[in-house]
Amino acid sequence: MNTELILEQISHETEARPFSIHHTFVGEENTNALYLHCHPEAEFFYLEEGAVTFCVENLIYELHAGDGMFIPPKLAHNANKELGMACRYSAVVFSVDWLAGYLGGTGNLYTNALLINRYDSVCSFRKERKEDALMLQRLDNFRAYMGMPIQSYEMKLLGELMISLQELYNSVLVKLPYEAKADAGKEGVQRAVEYINQSYGDNLSLARLAKCAGYSESYFCHRFKAVTGYTPFSYLNRVRIIKAAERLVLTDDKITGIALKCGFENISYFNRVFRKQMEMAPSEYRASGRQNREASTL
Repeated sequence: MNTELILEQISHETEARPFSIHHTFVGEENTNALYLHCHPEAEFFYLEEGAVTFCVENLIYELHAGDGMFIPPKLAHNANKELGMACRYSAVVFSVDWLAGYLGGTGNLYTNALLINRYDSVCSFRKERKEDALMLQRLDNFRAYMGMPIQSYEMKLLGELMISLQELYNSVLVKLPYEAKADAGKEGVQRAVEYINQSYGDNLSLARLAKCAGYSESYFCHRFKAVTGYTPFSYLNRVRIIKAAERLVLTDDKITGIALKCGFENISYFNRVFRKQMEMAPSEYRASGRQNREASTL
């Protein structure tokens, strides 16, 4: 996918450092623990306190204190929790290209498997599983770097991320079928995905997308679903709704204007699709997302 699909206005990189570490507390009065977003970096998430329902695209994980997640680059994710219960979590967000530079550049065995099989690379770590104990301990240790001078831990963090990537490869990535890797590498589908990510606000037709991919319309639909797991227009609506969700939280634009900018000419259809994907109305999402951002900032 193209890095144009960046749903956060703020880069996770700090100066020349292609990583960042976050620590967040969400109070009892909120139900939204992490607003819907995605970014071009990968992420390790560790839940220190409470319980959340963690969503990555259409995958749902029930996490409790001591559990963790790995989220590959460019996948939309968010988390919700019950009203009346607080939660606390930490996350380390890092550039896969940064790690690839220490592994001989992009195209190496490990990062290739991760990026090509992005959806299959989502992974949860559970405190009750003995095989996850070392990974979870490492994720818990990352928060200790908060507030420390970068030069006092940067190389140590790099080493720990390398170990984590190796363990992820050994336990998950190496088992993925070769066919999935080959399909996901098809340049035609990649061109169409990048085109959607850049032009989601335009009136995109199936003929236009198929021409971009260099396929017939019927073959394009078959190949697109095989590679991404979505039909072309399901993927297009997904991108449009995620972009709309971002604008709802980060801007004061009117909802009708946001719908138009994101490619929805019919506000009723926009509201229907938004509610189906987000399980709440756009106005409710705006209020919840802003409340969560304010609480996270505090």
